[in-house]
Amino acid sequence: MVADGPQLIRRPQPRGLETRRDLLEAALCEFASVGFEAASTRAIATRAGVRQGQLTYQFPTKDLLWRATVDHLFERFDAEVAAALELRNTPIGDDPVATFEVGIRALVRAVAKLPELNRVMVHEATEDSQRLRWIVDTHVRQRFDQMSELWQQLGACGATHIEAEPVLMYYCLLGAASLMYVNAPEARLLMGGRPTSAAAMDARVDAHADVLIAMVLGPKHLRGAVRGESS
Repeated sequence: MVADGPQLIRRPQPRGLETRRDLLEAALCEFASVGFEAASTRAIATRAGVRQGQLTYQFPTKDLLWRATVDHLFERFDAEVAAALELRNTPIGDDPVATFEVGIRALVRAVAKLPELNRVMVHEATEDSQRLRWIVDTHVRQRFDQMSELWQQLGACGATHIEAEPVLMYYCLLGAASLMYVNAPEARLLMGGRPTSAAAMDARVDAHADVLIAMVLGPKHLRGAVRGESS
């Protein structure tokens, strides 16, 4: 049967998009907290403030919800990295040292704002599964390949004293960049349990990035604030 006229195209309505976003944010909290197997779609719907039927309308299966949540998570991560790079506004060109410095600063700032990324990865990455293979193929491998190429460039130009396989540096840098924010409650207790202002948090993130850069490229890259020359 051939239609006589143009077909009506159903476009997502603003309320539907808002519901979808709320569900993805709620699912992100749930999956980051307890992992895929223990996560409850009913709990996610409750957290998002919607009915269970609205969730299943948007995401017919738990697996589809999880994949959409991971896509959403990496989109947020890339947006945080892009914002951090724009904040630095540093031209890097083909200089691997400048690229590494700016990249580490952007990484630390992004994982500080989005600790759920590493919490989700902790749940998924300890056992080989279809979900893990999908994450690696869809989101992780390209980032690892970029880091590997940059690491080889740093070694080739003599910018670092460290000789290590790219996979070792990948996990060393990712772990060192993210663990304090993944384990934020523990870190707060170690720092006295006092609330941290936004300004103090920004300063700590900058100092954290400085330390990582200096560990790889040498102490000449330490700034005054890290040396203790200023507050």
